[in-house]
Amino acid sequence: MILVSGSKCPNNCQCQDQEVICTGIQLTEYPSDIPLNTRRLYLSDNKIRFLPAMNLGLLSDLVYLDCQKNRIQEVMDYTFVGVFRLIYLDLSFNNLTFISPYSFSMLSNLLQLNISNNPHLLSLNKYTFANTSSLRYLDLRNTGLQTLDEAAFQNLITLQTLYLSGNPWKCNCFFLNFTIYLIVSHLNYPGEGLIACGDEDVMA
Repeated sequence: MILVSGSKCPNNCQCQDQEVICTGIQLTEYPSDIPLNTRRLYLSDNKIRFLPAMNLGLLSDLVYLDCQKNRIQEVMDYTFVGVFRLIYLDLSFNNLTFISPYSFSMLSNLLQLNISNNPHLLSLNKYTFANTSSLRYLDLRNTGLQTLDEAAFQNLITLQTLYLSGNPWKCNCFFLNFTIYLIVSHLNYPGEGLIACGDEDVMA
Protein backbone atom coordinates (compact mmCIF):
# COMPACT_ATOMS: atom_id res chain seq x y z
CA MET A 1 0.00 0.00 0.00
CA ILE A 2 1.29 3.44 -0.91
CA LEU A 3 0.12 5.04 2.34
CA VAL A 4 2.17 2.77 4.54
CA SER A 5 5.37 2.79 2.51
CA GLY A 6 7.09 5.38 4.72
CA SER A 7 10.40 3.58 5.15
CA LYS A 8 12.57 5.99 3.13
CA CYS A 9 13.61 9.54 3.91
CA PRO A 10 11.86 12.47 2.15
CA ASN A 11 13.88 14.24 -0.53
CA ASN A 12 16.25 16.89 0.84
CA CYS A 13 15.44 15.94 4.44
CA GLN A 14 17.73 14.39 7.03
CA CYS A 15 16.65 11.20 8.83
CA GLN A 16 18.39 9.57 11.74
CA ASP A 17 17.46 7.88 15.02
CA GLN A 18 13.68 8.30 14.55
CA GLU A 19 14.17 12.01 13.80
CA VAL A 20 13.24 13.66 10.51
CA ILE A 21 14.49 17.19 9.77
CA CYS A 22 12.92 18.97 6.79
CA THR A 23 13.69 22.52 7.88
CA GLY A 24 13.98 25.39 5.41
CA ILE A 25 13.84 23.40 2.17
CA GLN A 26 10.97 25.32 0.50
CA LEU A 27 8.37 22.58 0.96
CA THR A 28 4.92 23.61 -0.28
CA GLU A 29 3.17 20.52 1.07
CA TYR A 30 3.59 17.87 3.73
CA PRO A 31 6.47 15.58 2.62
CA SER A 32 5.91 12.00 1.53
CA ASP A 33 7.93 8.96 2.60
CA ILE A 34 8.31 9.94 6.25
CA PRO A 35 9.40 6.79 8.14
CA LEU A 36 6.52 5.42 10.17
CA ASN A 37 8.62 5.08 13.32
CA THR A 38 9.41 8.82 13.39
CA ARG A 39 9.27 10.34 16.86
CA ARG A 40 10.49 13.89 16.15
CA LEU A 41 9.48 15.74 12.99
CA TYR A 42 10.80 19.20 12.05
CA LEU A 43 8.91 21.01 9.25
CA SER A 44 9.74 24.60 10.18
CA ASP A 45 10.67 27.40 7.76
CA ASN A 46 8.77 26.08 4.76
CA LYS A 47 5.63 27.03 2.79
CA ILE A 48 3.29 24.26 3.89
CA ARG A 49 -0.37 25.31 3.85
CA PHE A 50 -2.08 22.16 5.11
CA LEU A 51 -1.41 19.23 7.43
CA PRO A 52 -3.02 16.08 5.96
CA ALA A 53 -4.57 13.99 8.74
CA MET A 54 -4.33 10.75 6.74
CA ASN A 55 -0.54 11.01 6.37
CA LEU A 56 0.20 12.54 9.75
CA GLY A 57 -1.98 9.99 11.49
CA LEU A 58 0.29 7.15 10.36
CA LEU A 59 3.01 8.45 12.68
CA SER A 60 1.61 6.83 15.81
CA ASP A 61 4.94 7.16 17.68
CA LEU A 62 5.29 10.89 17.02
CA VAL A 63 5.97 12.91 20.18
CA TYR A 64 7.46 16.14 18.76
CA LEU A 65 6.10 18.19 15.84
CA ASP A 66 7.57 21.54 14.83
CA CYS A 67 5.57 23.36 12.12
CA GLN A 68 6.52 26.92 12.92
CA LYS A 69 7.07 29.48 10.15
CA ASN A 70 4.87 27.94 7.48
CA ARG A 71 1.64 29.08 5.82
CA ILE A 72 -0.87 26.83 7.57
CA GLN A 73 -4.28 28.50 7.59
CA GLU A 74 -6.60 26.04 9.34
CA VAL A 75 -6.47 23.21 11.84
CA MET A 76 -9.42 20.84 11.56
CA ASP A 77 -11.03 18.41 14.03
CA TYR A 78 -9.35 15.35 12.55
CA THR A 79 -5.85 16.78 11.88
CA PHE A 80 -4.12 15.13 14.85
CA VAL A 81 -6.39 12.12 15.28
CA GLY A 82 -3.60 9.54 14.90
CA VAL A 83 -0.78 11.19 16.83
CA PHE A 84 -2.13 10.66 20.32
CA ARG A 85 1.37 10.37 21.86
CA LEU A 86 2.30 13.92 20.84
CA ILE A 87 3.75 15.98 23.71
CA TYR A 88 5.13 19.01 21.82
CA LEU A 89 3.37 20.96 19.07
CA ASP A 90 4.52 24.25 17.55
CA LEU A 91 2.21 26.05 15.11
CA SER A 92 3.63 29.52 15.67
CA PHE A 93 4.35 32.03 12.89
CA ASN A 94 1.76 30.62 10.47
CA ASN A 95 -1.32 32.12 8.80
CA LEU A 96 -3.88 30.51 11.10
CA THR A 97 -7.34 32.01 10.83
CA PHE A 98 -9.31 29.08 12.27
CA ILE A 99 -8.78 26.29 14.78
CA SER A 100 -11.68 23.87 14.85
CA PRO A 101 -13.17 23.39 18.35
CA TYR A 102 -11.93 19.81 18.78
CA SER A 103 -8.66 20.06 16.84
CA PHE A 104 -6.58 19.02 19.85
CA SER A 105 -9.12 16.68 21.44
CA MET A 106 -7.01 13.55 20.81
CA LEU A 107 -3.89 15.09 22.33
CA SER A 108 -4.36 14.11 25.96
CA ASN A 109 -0.57 13.74 26.40
CA LEU A 110 0.30 17.16 25.01
CA LEU A 111 2.58 19.15 27.35
CA GLN A 112 3.56 22.17 25.23
CA LEU A 113 1.46 24.02 22.66
CA ASN A 114 2.61 27.12 20.82
CA ILE A 115 0.19 28.96 18.53
CA SER A 116 1.75 32.41 18.97
CA ASN A 117 2.35 34.91 16.18
CA ASN A 118 -0.74 34.09 14.16
CA PRO A 119 -2.14 37.63 13.87
CA HIS A 120 -5.27 36.60 11.93
CA LEU A 121 -6.45 34.14 14.58
CA LEU A 122 -9.31 36.21 16.00
CA SER A 123 -10.99 33.72 18.32
CA LEU A 124 -10.73 30.36 20.06
CA ASN A 125 -13.70 28.16 20.89
CA LYS A 126 -14.25 27.26 24.54
CA TYR A 127 -13.70 23.60 23.60
CA THR A 128 -10.32 24.18 21.91
CA PHE A 129 -8.40 22.76 24.88
CA ALA A 130 -11.16 20.46 26.13
CA ASN A 131 -9.10 17.27 26.31
CA THR A 132 -5.54 18.59 26.59
CA SER A 133 -5.58 17.89 30.31
CA SER A 134 -1.80 17.35 30.51
CA LEU A 135 -0.93 20.75 29.03
CA ARG A 136 1.70 22.63 31.03
CA TYR A 137 2.86 25.35 28.61
CA LEU A 138 0.60 27.42 26.35
CA ASP A 139 1.77 30.32 24.19
CA LEU A 140 -0.90 32.65 22.79
CA ARG A 141 1.24 35.73 22.24
CA ASN A 142 0.82 38.06 19.26
CA THR A 143 -2.37 36.63 17.80
CA GLY A 144 -5.52 38.53 16.89
CA LEU A 145 -7.36 37.34 20.00
CA GLN A 146 -9.63 39.98 21.52
CA THR A 147 -11.21 37.88 24.25
CA LEU A 148 -11.14 34.42 25.79
CA ASP A 149 -13.73 32.35 27.58
CA GLU A 150 -12.46 31.14 30.95
CA ALA A 151 -14.38 27.88 30.30
CA ALA A 152 -11.68 27.02 27.74
CA PHE A 153 -9.22 26.60 30.62
CA GLN A 154 -11.37 24.60 33.04
CA ASN A 155 -9.74 21.25 32.23
CA LEU A 156 -6.18 22.57 32.16
CA ILE A 157 -5.45 21.57 35.74
CA THR A 158 -1.72 21.04 35.07
CA LEU A 159 -1.16 24.33 33.19
CA GLN A 160 1.85 26.14 34.63
CA THR A 161 2.98 28.72 32.07
CA LEU A 162 0.73 30.94 29.96
CA TYR A 163 1.84 33.66 27.52
CA LEU A 164 -0.79 36.24 26.55
CA SER A 165 0.94 39.50 25.60
CA GLY A 166 0.71 41.29 22.28
CA ASN A 167 -2.99 40.64 21.68
CA PRO A 168 -5.65 43.32 21.02
CA TRP A 169 -7.69 42.42 24.10
CA LYS A 170 -11.15 43.90 24.28
CA CYS A 171 -11.82 44.88 27.90
CA ASN A 172 -15.53 44.50 28.54
CA CYS A 173 -17.82 42.64 30.92
CA PHE A 174 -17.40 39.40 28.97
CA PHE A 175 -13.64 39.56 29.43
CA LEU A 176 -13.98 40.16 33.17
CA ASN A 177 -14.48 36.48 34.04
CA PHE A 178 -11.30 35.54 32.21
CA THR A 179 -9.43 38.29 34.03
CA ILE A 180 -10.62 36.90 37.37
CA TYR A 181 -9.45 33.45 36.29
CA LEU A 182 -5.98 34.86 35.59
CA ILE A 183 -5.77 36.50 38.99
CA VAL A 184 -6.75 33.41 41.00
CA SER A 185 -4.99 30.80 38.86
CA HIS A 186 -1.46 31.55 40.09
CA LEU A 187 -0.06 30.73 36.66
CA ASN A 188 3.42 31.71 35.62
CA TYR A 189 3.66 34.64 33.14
CA PRO A 190 7.38 34.88 32.28
CA GLY A 191 8.39 38.39 31.30
CA GLU A 192 4.89 39.85 31.51
CA GLY A 193 3.00 41.12 34.51
CA LEU A 194 0.29 42.99 32.66
CA ILE A 195 -2.04 42.27 29.78
CA ALA A 196 -2.39 45.37 27.62
CA CYS A 197 -6.06 45.98 27.00
CA GLY A 198 -6.73 49.00 24.80
CA ASP A 199 -5.87 52.02 26.95
CA GLU A 200 -6.05 49.93 30.10
CA ASP A 201 -3.92 47.27 31.72
CA VAL A 202 -5.30 44.15 33.34
CA MET A 203 -3.25 42.73 36.17
CA ALA A 204 -2.36 39.11 35.47
